[in-house]
Amino acid sequence: MSAESDRSVIQAMAERVRPDFPLLARKHGDRPLVFLDSASTTPKPRVVIDAVTHYYTQCTANVHRGVHALGEEATRLYDAARLEVAGLIGAAPDEIIFVRGATEAINLVAFGLGLGKDDEVVFPASEHHANWLPWRVRAKPVPVPIDADGVPRWDVAPTLLSDKTRLVSIGHVSNVTGAIAPVTEVVRWAHARGVPVLLDAAQSLSHLPLDVKKLGVDFLAASSHKAFGPSGVGLLYVERSRMAKMALYQVGGGMVALNEDLPGEFFPRDPPFRFEAGTPAIEATIGFGAAIRWMRGVGMDAIREHDHALSRHLLAGLTSIPGVRVLAAGVPGDTRIALATFVVDAPAMTQENVARALSDMFGVCVSGGHHCAHVLHARTHLAGTVRASPHVFNTTEDIDRLVEGVREIVD
Repeated sequence: MSAESDRSVIQAMAERVRPDFPLLARKHGDRPLVFLDSASTTPKPRVVIDAVTHYYTQCTANVHRGVHALGEEATRLYDAARLEVAGLIGAAPDEIIFVRGATEAINLVAFGLGLGKDDEVVFPASEHHANWLPWRVRAKPVPVPIDADGVPRWDVAPTLLSDKTRLVSIGHVSNVTGAIAPVTEVVRWAHARGVPVLLDAAQSLSHLPLDVKKLGVDFLAASSHKAFGPSGVGLLYVERSRMAKMALYQVGGGMVALNEDLPGEFFPRDPPFRFEAGTPAIEATIGFGAAIRWMRGVGMDAIREHDHALSRHLLAGLTSIPGVRVLAAGVPGDTRIALATFVVDAPAMTQENVARALSDMFGVCVSGGHHCAHVLHARTHLAGTVRASPHVFNTTEDIDRLVEGVREIVD
């Protein structure tokens, strides 16, 4: 596709969705805000804000408990969110556990599988801490080597499986390089050895069409706040037969069908409710459902097409600047999202300094540092990086201002 065609795709999408985001109307100093930090958290469309506000102003009540009208309405909206989540990823509603986010989802799997110190978990060394530390704490980590740009050596990964491997856990999209993992290939060689696969979809949920049945994964974790929804809620998909075998994660109100007096027993509810102890993040979950409806209204295929165009424009701009190294710049466009992590050769400036300068001087919000991926940076011998992560509301002008700012800092 030509650069002009990319501009048309990007502009058409921005004109369609940008008015939905109140945050983008504010200024950063005397400049319009350019938000390029969606890999950290996305701005929220008005319908999500309205959904949360509606709960607070019209139907504040607990769910699955109250028998009054407000409780009934809150429960209906909350349960509808589970249907939205299931529909988005091709799962059944009873295969969805609501959690605080992808981090808790992965920890729930680590606990639920009953892993021990001798049980091995294979995962790329480039993973986010949420998909590194649970295996370090609860099992024996077996990291897949990465190349000089932080991309996993997928050719090596199958050789790391052993008789002690209990799980393969991979990020669908790297939060540092933007590279998309070969999920179906990983599932093929893992399942051939009888090993289940966990997919961390935190970075892919809002960028790629997803179908857990077609992908064949056994677990999928994701967060709302990276997919246009509120913070404090996420999802864990567990294939139904596996969920029934998982150990209880937390106990308390809401997850128990009957708690007999001693010396009797207690009986948990059926899955997935047995894994959802306590009052949930009701308003955030309702907002998550609204975010998914919004994304499906835009269309996941349309979002992906825009992502392709935006990625090409972003990489072309950054790679044209002398003194800038873009990690994994050679990863083909069909196997990456619109995310670029780069190193700026600027004397006496750390990469965090560069990110702050882009904010203060140009009104461009990006991330600077290690992006919760210390091992990736250590193995690639980088003290830090800058990450630009645009999304469906960004324009070519947003990318051009980033490139202009980086070029000026380098010069």
